[in-house]
Amino acid sequence: MSWDPTGDRLAYFVRREKTRTLIIENVLTRKVENKIEIKTVDDPESPDFSPDGKKVVFAGLQGAIGDLFILDLETQQVTNITKDSFADSGPTWSPDGKFIVYVARVSGNEKLFKIDPATGTKTQLTFGTHDDAAAQFVDQDTLVFSSTATDPNQPIDPDVARNGNIYNIWTLNLKNGELRQYTDAVGGNVSPIVLHQGDNKSQIAFVSYYKGDYQLHTLDRRDPIITASTSDFGSPGPIIDFQAPLTHTLIAANKRKKGAFEKLFLDGRPPVNVGITSGGNVFGGSAVTFSDVLGDKQFNLYAQSISQYRTLSFSYINLSRRFNYAVQAYSQTLFFYGQLQNVFYDPVYSGFIDRNLAQATSTIQGGSVFGIYPLNRYRRVELSGGLLQYRQSFNDPTLQATSDQYQQSVFGMNLFQNATFMPLGVSFVEETTIFREFGPLSGRTMRLSYETAPGFAGLKSRQTLDGDVRKYARIGSTGLLAMRLRGLRSWGDVPDFIYFGGNSELRGYDYLQFIGSHTAFANMELRFPFIEAMLTPLGVLGGVRGVFFAGMGGSYFSGQPSSAGQCGTNFANVTPQGTVTGSTTRVGSFTWLKRGTTLECPITYSPTTGLPELGKPVPVSGLRLVDSRASYGVGLETFMLGFPVHFDWAWRTLLNRDWEDVLYAADGGSAKFRRPRFALWIGYDF
Repeated sequence: MSWDPTGDRLAYFVRREKTRTLIIENVLTRKVENKIEIKTVDDPESPDFSPDGKKVVFAGLQGAIGDLFILDLETQQVTNITKDSFADSGPTWSPDGKFIVYVARVSGNEKLFKIDPATGTKTQLTFGTHDDAAAQFVDQDTLVFSSTATDPNQPIDPDVARNGNIYNIWTLNLKNGELRQYTDAVGGNVSPIVLHQGDNKSQIAFVSYYKGDYQLHTLDRRDPIITASTSDFGSPGPIIDFQAPLTHTLIAANKRKKGAFEKLFLDGRPPVNVGITSGGNVFGGSAVTFSDVLGDKQFNLYAQSISQYRTLSFSYINLSRRFNYAVQAYSQTLFFYGQLQNVFYDPVYSGFIDRNLAQATSTIQGGSVFGIYPLNRYRRVELSGGLLQYRQSFNDPTLQATSDQYQQSVFGMNLFQNATFMPLGVSFVEETTIFREFGPLSGRTMRLSYETAPGFAGLKSRQTLDGDVRKYARIGSTGLLAMRLRGLRSWGDVPDFIYFGGNSELRGYDYLQFIGSHTAFANMELRFPFIEAMLTPLGVLGGVRGVFFAGMGGSYFSGQPSSAGQCGTNFANVTPQGTVTGSTTRVGSFTWLKRGTTLECPITYSPTTGLPELGKPVPVSGLRLVDSRASYGVGLETFMLGFPVHFDWAWRTLLNRDWEDVLYAADGGSAKFRRPRFALWIGYDF
């Protein structure tokens, strides 16, 4: 980076796709005044304003050779001013703008040179077999720089020779060639700059390395350790071409093309994961990867087990071209809790079916192909296809039979997927998110996908649209506003569905509480640093971050009845003998929001029979969430043993207390529903 002569503008390079762009930013207004894309020079770096502020000199590569270039800010013309076979870098203008001082690698060592940009005349300023780094002007006649030079008039101590190449701070007088050394550190001092303090006074600031730490120091240039002359280190001599420290002889008879899968090797030590879930289940897993010498062809074997459920996967990945592809075969069995009354089973049984009884399994077996084509650095298209067999059911056979009967009567089909599909999918992915150790900091992540499974020869059909968009707006140094919108819609013979709820998806509700083939939820979180670091007797521990959050979402299946219309005539009647007569299906379709006034009937359950009972109709007015849910709250996050640990306090709401009293009449009404819920969970934020 470089300041212009007025101190109002800053010049720096940023990467854009495969090229770099010079940014001229006004630090007073915080506005970017100019963006100049450098297309003719590779990897431009180290910009420096000319004293008149009209030009910028920088280093870069042209034809794989490092040279210096001058950019005219008015015409945006780039001119190569060195045009030699040496590696040139670190340019800086003289205060009068008549010449430029830079570093050139000559005969194996970095040396200071100066060049007159008008005539192209070059002059070597430092000599010897040591290395000198980029310089800065203290005044018109004095340079300050870091160098590995030692006293030329003294023999080198064996310890110094053994350690070697330690940078220290030196100055050079351009008029008489006098060199002065001001530091003698064992760790090294680099990157000196001049701090102007007025009244023609200045200090030298530099970075010092010692025992694994980098620190900033300043010096006043009062008492030099060593005074020498540039001639004490030698004078310009013949240029010695680069000589490789090791040479090889190629035997043409042994030359052949390596086989595609020849000499595969184990790619790192296979990880072993073992633990216990919050539900008390033991889980474990490992992955083994074999790769070729370039790492662009891989064979992966993955195994995982949680409780008695196992996942096995074998895949081949080819990364040798821009279009990456993979072929895989797998068998995956996971468990979930199908405790969604009025969807998986008749709500009459809700008082008898607990979470453990509602445990179900989902098994997917088959093979697939997957391809990725990057459009640019931040966006890509993904293609997929395969042949997969799904098997889903409750672990309890009686509940499964009851569930099948109820779903057929309400939805006209079974929601559990027990069929064979041939899914074909395409996705667009964008990823500009910048991450820090605590998670996302700024940028955007987006994934939009469409999948279709044609129905023929006994295969089931379905179509699925899925979108997930996340935006991170940085606030200050490490604060941010995080926003997420997720939506899914699936239809066909056996529609797909997803789960959400709990953790960072919709805090305050049970983990994966919501399920459906039509799903949408939104989150907004203000995340900020609370304590940057904690000094404890055990050392410095990770900081504490705070969060204010709010979320809303809902999920349902096609044909699923609504929670609205509690007084509908289709609700079951209960005889004095406790016999249920009539349909237990609630009327109405899924409803997100409702306004106005309606009559709603609270539902309670008989303490003797456990069967539902209707209360007197109650008028409910105002805005309210009907089948969707919302929550808000506060939380804290810290890191323990490298894992992000969250402590959340969440309040659930339907935006209307009267409606909550009706809907949760059997469970304490609004007062209990709105009680704060505390959750401790481990994982990264969205």
